[in-house]
Order: sequence, then C-alpha cells, then structure tokens
Amino acid sequence: MRIVTNKELSTYKVLPFDLYTENKGKILEAGEVLTPGKLIMLKNYIKIYTEDFNEAENPDNILNKETQTKDGNIIQNFSYEGLDANDFETVINKEAYVKMETQVKIKYFYKKILDLLIQGYYEEGLLKLNTLIAIIKNEIYKHLTRSSKGSKLRFLGEYELCHPLNVAVISGLIAQKLEFSALNIDQVILSALLHDIGKLKINLTDSEALLTMNEEEVKKHPIIGYKLIKEKFELPEEIAKVALEHHENNDGSGYPQGLSSDYISEYSQIINVANYYDNLAFNRTHTPIQNNKEALRTMLEVGTKRFSAKMLYTFIHMFNYDDIKDFNDMVV
Repeated sequence: MRIVTNKELSTYKVLPFDLYTENKGKILEAGEVLTPGKLIMLKNYIKIYTEDFNEAENPDNILNKETQTKDGNIIQNFSYEGLDANDFETVINKEAYVKMETQVKIKYFYKKILDLLIQGYYEEGLLKLNTLIAIIKNEIYKHLTRSSKGSKLRFLGEYELCHPLNVAVISGLIAQKLEFSALNIDQVILSALLHDIGKLKINLTDSEALLTMNEEEVKKHPIIGYKLIKEKFELPEEIAKVALEHHENNDGSGYPQGLSSDYISEYSQIINVANYYDNLAFNRTHTPIQNNKEALRTMLEVGTKRFSAKMLYTFIHMFNYDDIKDFNDMVV
C-alpha cells in the first residue's frame, strides 16, 4: 500500500482510489466527492493509505537518489534501512533495552528529518516522521516488560535530538497505558516529536542550530511552534495544541496562556509529564537529580500542582521505582 498525503488529496475533486487506515480499515471509497469537510476529516489521520501502489514509488525505498522539488531545489532521499550507524558519531545509552546500533540509527534518522523540516521540506519531513513513529513502536516498545526501568528507555547525548525522542517514547507509552486508539497513540507520539519545534531556526540549514535564547525568548517557542504546525505542516489542531500547551501547568501557573486543569488538552497533559521528566533527567531544571528513582520522587513532590493526576500516576506506575543507576554511568 502507498501513503497518500493531504497535499495530494487536495488536488482531487473526486477521489480516484479507496483510502485506508494503517490497519486496512476503509476510510473513503473511490468516486466520493472530496468536500472541504471530508478533507478536514482526513487531516485527523496521521497516515492514510491507498492500494494504488508501486513499490519503486515509495519514498522510503529510494536510497541516495536526488529529487527535484517544484521550486527547483534538490533534496536527498533517505530511508531508515539505508542509514549506516557508522556514519553518525553520537553518545549512546549502554544500559538501554534496544541495541546500540538501533539507538544510533534512530537518532541519525531523526536528525535528517529535522534537516528536512528546517530547510522547509515539510511534506517530506512529515512522511519520514510517520516512519519514525512505526520504528519507535516496533524497535523500542517490543522490549518492554510490565515493570520497566525508565532509565533504560532514554536516548542519551545531544539534547536537541534525544529530548524529543525521549518525550515521544514516554508519551506514547502513557497513551498506550491509557488504552488510547492506535490513531491517538500515533498522534501523541507525533505531537511529542514536534513539541519543541518552535525552538528551531527554520531558515537555517543545520538541525543543531538551535536558538540560543534567554528566558523570555524561550517562552515564545510554544506560539512559534503552534503556528508552524498549523500553517506550514497543516496538521490537526490537537497536535498543534501540544506545541502551544506543553508548558501549561495544572494549577494555571504555566505559559503562554496560563491554562489550568481540563482547559489543557489531554495530549498536552501527557506530554507535560514526559517533558518534565526528561528535562529532570537531562538536568535542565532547578532540581538536580542523578538517577531515575530521584526523578520519579521529584515528580511526586511536584505533584498535581503541575500535572494532571491521571497522567502523573499513570506515568509513575509504569516504571520500576527502584531504578538507581546513575545516568552519568550509562553513557558510552
């Protein structure tokens, strides 16, 4: 089956083929008129497929082939399978559930996706993000047991790469624990991968060129990210809202809107928990910690002032509390 993009669908007045979900559930039939309402409805699906498929046309099966875009620029296609872990030098978590080569390839793949987004190739980047969601579910979640160690889930090293990946992994697990639908779990993972996208300088050509911002500038990134996801990526409101709301607190003390309690979207409540946890583990907060047990204890101390009780306790109960391996001792 072939992935169909929203941009492609918007070019049709009448649908020329059947549309399916990832699990082959039919969404629309060939011959249906694509009204504005149907196009909006289709944007709620992270991945849409058609059986109109030619293996050679699948972008993830094309390796190292140049493609000319409509503006005349040349971009390089790449696939996860085609990446060589030896080409990317990075820090790894030697205690992680997944093997070292997989850690490197996932980080390398995500870096190349960020490069696409920074250069303005939004459609291409989003297609690759859909592939990354499947990789996270297939390569990371399959290793988990009922009582897992949070420290063994984390990517270590470059914050700008590892933090969104860590938040995505944890957030997807929370959504899974809450028995979200497959579509909603995918949306949560995508939202997490993009939650800090407002920090990127889109006009630069290097994904490591993050804005060096003071505190007031930092507080602008949720609004920047929200507008980018809505206007450029053309993704659903619930995904864009996460970029806007992931620093909102349950007691209304967050930013940029000062929302509280149920006024904060459910996806944002999940990602607020995962985001704070990973920032603790990276020592990006005012509370220094050394291991996962200290991180969990700090989360409980912060409690429902900051977090939704439902999301916080779901997160806490997912992991082995006796996880005392020092994060600094896990790095290779």
